[in-house]
Amino acid sequence: SACVSDGPQPTREPLLDRVPKSALGLQADVAWLAADAREGRRAGTPGESASAQWLAEQCAMIGLEPAGEDGYFQRFAVPLAPRVGESSSVGKPIHMPRGDHAGEPAFAQVRGGSQPLFCSSSGTVRGPLVFRGYGIVDEEREWNDYADGDVEGAVVMVLRGTPDDGESWGFGASVLHKVMTAKRHGAAAVIVTQADASAPGLRFEDGREANAGIPCLFVEPGLAARLWASDGGALDAAQTRAFETMLADARPQAGPELVQLTADVRREDGVATNVLARLRGRGEAPTIVVGAHYDHLGRGGAGSLAPDAVGQIHNGADDNASGTAAVLEIARWLASRDERPAGDVVFALWSGEELGLIGSRHWVAHPTVPLDEVSMNLNLDMIGRAESNGLEVLGVGTSPRFEALVRASAEVAGMSDSIETSTFAVGGSDHQSFLDVGIPALHLFTGLHDDYHRPTDDLVGFEEEGAARVVALSIDFLGRAQAAGDLPFVEPPSDPNERGGRRGFDVRFGSRPA
Repeated sequence: SACVSDGPQPTREPLLDRVPKSALGLQADVAWLAADAREGRRAGTPGESASAQWLAEQCAMIGLEPAGEDGYFQRFAVPLAPRVGESSSVGKPIHMPRGDHAGEPAFAQVRGGSQPLFCSSSGTVRGPLVFRGYGIVDEEREWNDYADGDVEGAVVMVLRGTPDDGESWGFGASVLHKVMTAKRHGAAAVIVTQADASAPGLRFEDGREANAGIPCLFVEPGLAARLWASDGGALDAAQTRAFETMLADARPQAGPELVQLTADVRREDGVATNVLARLRGRGEAPTIVVGAHYDHLGRGGAGSLAPDAVGQIHNGADDNASGTAAVLEIARWLASRDERPAGDVVFALWSGEELGLIGSRHWVAHPTVPLDEVSMNLNLDMIGRAESNGLEVLGVGTSPRFEALVRASAEVAGMSDSIETSTFAVGGSDHQSFLDVGIPALHLFTGLHDDYHRPTDDLVGFEEEGAARVVALSIDFLGRAQAAGDLPFVEPPSDPNERGGRRGFDVRFGSRPA
């Protein structure tokens, strides 16, 4: 059969007879995983947990053995998306005790008119308030808003935006960069405000997920003026004009001797789940791990390429419901045969990939199958656009036998004319966790597209016939790889000029640039 053949002549039966049936199964599985009810399957959320349970049920129905730590499951901690609490405020002292035993000052705290920035940590800071213009340091333009005066331990107020000179100030004008610049100069906390009171203010959800390590608030101009004023109470016309002039001039200067700022941001950990199952082989060959990550981006935010779509469900039909469905279909095909594979096959459905390969890295550190029994990893991540884009097989250089095996399997699957191979192993998916411990790995990938990491990556774009051929190629390859015996590991090339397929990039650093 095609599953155990390692000869030069491809065997087309019975693999391609199952392609139409595989296409139907793949379509149904992608539809379930990419439904709005899963809410984007972000690791640590109810949608991811429900998906893990469903995947375990599929593995049981297929007849696979549990291969986790708790049945099919292996659980691990992941950071949840940060959220805003209800206690953020700014204030000034209303009573400053005097004398040796005066105690703490009392503050008039205002909880309206401010919002934590996306990069804020939680905490309360008291310190002198200083204004540092736009908060920019740019040596090329000879601009330094921190040239005059020390800000060590201060609450630094900076103005949103850039000097109006008609030029781009680049990343130096971003909110995160301004906050980090203030922190590098010793600021204990940061306030961002704006000159135009009628313009929309910054919201917590507007930024990417980051943590500057100090409290940071956006404060509306009216409240910022009250905070800056000497008495902190109601502003008269002169005080308002003075504050507006200060913002317009953007000249650094010192303000009140003491203010208090509280940022309430909840950064918590949740529990995510790898789903692991095993099909016992005949014991004639080493174990192969076939894996795909099933998590995605939830409702956007960090990782999304649609910054205006925060709160919208990112269903991730191609990334990576497609690869997850393919792994299930491979398992169904192998388990349905009378003759089992030459060696064990572990089917690994990872979570936490979108947060930094957390699930696969956790498994490699805490394997449920001895790593010295694993000959290779086959990783399927984004295989749902093969009809449009063809198939890239990355990492064929991580074992000297891979190239010939992949080419033979491509012919069996009818993909000889639509496959590209690369010796380079792009590190942005779960195969990298295996390469890091010296286990050869391949990454099957059908390319980037305009829906990648956006809410539009939905079922309508999934190409089931092409995905079925990727499944056929994978099944045939597994048989050839196990028949080949030992698969020696070769460190993947690090030459930045090595290109990966028709859409290769000259620079690779562990992510998928779009």
